[in-house]
Amino acid sequence: MNLRFVIVLLAALLGWYLWTIQLGSEAPGALAGVVKAPATISSAASIDRNPIQIDVAGTPPVVSVNRFNLSLVADFELEARVLGRRDYRFGTEAALSPMDLALGWGPMARDEVLDSIHIRQRNRFYYWSTREFPIPRQDIIAHSSNMHLIPANDEAWRQLKQVRQDSIVRLSGYLVNVDRDDGWRWRTSLRRDDSGHGACEIVLVTLAEVL
Repeated sequence: MNLRFVIVLLAALLGWYLWTIQLGSEAPGALAGVVKAPATISSAASIDRNPIQIDVAGTPPVVSVNRFNLSLVADFELEARVLGRRDYRFGTEAALSPMDLALGWGPMARDEVLDSIHIRQRNRFYYWSTREFPIPRQDIIAHSSNMHLIPANDEAWRQLKQVRQDSIVRLSGYLVNVDRDDGWRWRTSLRRDDSGHGACEIVLVTLAEVL
């Protein structure tokens, strides 16, 4: 057999393997039983309303997985339209969060608005552009976000893997700050009206539903 062909074949097989492995799939098993999952998502969570966030008073509880400590800084629930999905298999963040969802609610869940807006995701960010604003700029910012999702159990992870663009999803869990034992840090946004670096939410997802 031609040596060059063998090398190309092995490289292709290695590339396929690296592409299909799920680094983040280790987190649900490690977190299951540590973080309690609710039986249902609040009926107050609606695609027509802002996400529900209740900040934790005092010192946030901490859960640990592998080398990471997750501080649960706020209870968090939402129902939203999926504007985009991006999976990640490499990088420090991917060991916990294998998926980002760009989500929209209120006006950013409506076809007549989204038809005028181009959306893409790259490098853990969500980008949008438009030639003519269908709604004010600040309304776009305040009613959409890129969220880094950490599945807290196998069932939440199974549901998240079914998500596609334009799906309607309901998520329940916590906004978390992440610290690793070597000093690496990852911080969640606690606001919906911010943009740019640091504006993404890091969500520990305890329950997910795809409608």
